[in-house]
Amino acid sequence: MFLSKELANFIVVAKNKSINKATKELFITQSPISRSLKKLEFSLGVKLFVRKGQGLALTEEGEHLYNKVLSIYEQLKNIEMDYKSHKSPYYDIYKKQYDD
Repeated sequence: MFLSKELANFIVVAKNKSINKATKELFITQSPISRSLKKLEFSLGVKLFVRKGQGLALTEEGEHLYNKVLSIYEQLKNIEMDYKSHKSPYYDIYKKQYDD
């Protein structure tokens, strides 16, 4: 919700060092993950991964990005989970207003 899919996919692939493993965690196929990584690389103007044997390794730029965004990503995920598990007292009023 707070982060782009491209950045979220990047973080999961970087943690798993594999697109195949990331597909299981993200519940999506390889193709959208690969496209989102290419889109992120294009928008940043840097290569983030290199192929290594059966998996992937971060480039120097990829490692730098990963280290900068990981803690922010985890904090935003926690905030999102908190809000999803604890509805605001205004949620029912808000929902009713838009259901009518």
